[in-house]
Amino acid sequence: MDRVVGISDRTSAALHTLALAACNGGTIAANVAAERLGLSPTYLAKILQNLVGKGIIASTRGIGGGFSLRRPACEMTCMEVLDALDGPLPSRYCLFEHAVCITKTCAFKPLCNDIEAKLKAALTTTTVADLSRSFAREGNA
Repeated sequence: MDRVVGISDRTSAALHTLALAACNGGTIAANVAAERLGLSPTYLAKILQNLVGKGIIASTRGIGGGFSLRRPACEMTCMEVLDALDGPLPSRYCLFEHAVCITKTCAFKPLCNDIEAKLKAALTTTTVADLSRSFAREGNA
């Protein structure tokens, strides 16, 4: 799916963790999020440290430490997190990994352009707070 949508596993893990933090008053420990999401704590901690370096979250060491959102979740967009971790969303003009069309105009280019525009719009307008609502509905964030 990441090849079609352009969202890496790393960014997906980060967005899920930020949403969990939003449900938890804006903070979360990496090991708690990792357990909840079924991820390696070391892997998730590296992702979160990357977000600390980008200024999206802050870290606190020691007992009661963890990671906290630097801004309200309603002000953080999915696109912001994706840009911070993976850079700009890649453009796809063919559904194959390597273009197979003999001509320079792929039959799927208009479809890919439309999907890309809709995806960018959705990522730009969807916030971490929006994502957190799915965890809040589950009642076990």
